[in-house]
Amino acid sequence: MAAELNSKQLISEKFASIPETVEQVETITDEISRHLKFSEPDRDSIAIAITEAVNNAIYHGNKLDEKKKVHFAIHKTAHGLRFIVGDEGSGFKPDDVPNPLEPDNLLKENGRGIFILKSLMDEVSFDFSPRGTTITLVKNFNDNAD
Repeated sequence: MAAELNSKQLISEKFASIPETVEQVETITDEISRHLKFSEPDRDSIAIAITEAVNNAIYHGNKLDEKKKVHFAIHKTAHGLRFIVGDEGSGFKPDDVPNPLEPDNLLKENGRGIFILKSLMDEVSFDFSPRGTTITLVKNFNDNAD
């Protein structure tokens, strides 16, 4: 919680639930992570994770309903960046998502998003409410920045 108190909000925006939003959010995220001198591999991880989270908000959460918004915020903390991606959908249960590493799921086209997020980011958490799903993603600064 100390990081919460010492964080600085860098951006907080609402975007339409359209595919073009992914590129807009990725551009903003890249500019900020570059400015804060994240390494190239960390910037790549952030870009992939944010793309996945925003895509999920648009397609799965808001179901491409342009009246529903994608909520996006970035906070700088003492240890890195905290990204918040929210939708206005009905939510889901992460425990109900099949493990993509199970043999029966290896060739499926869907169901890898949570696995990807958790493998690329330092922290991933979900908050579900009647107003939608919020995913919080944290990427810490790496001492080996280039």
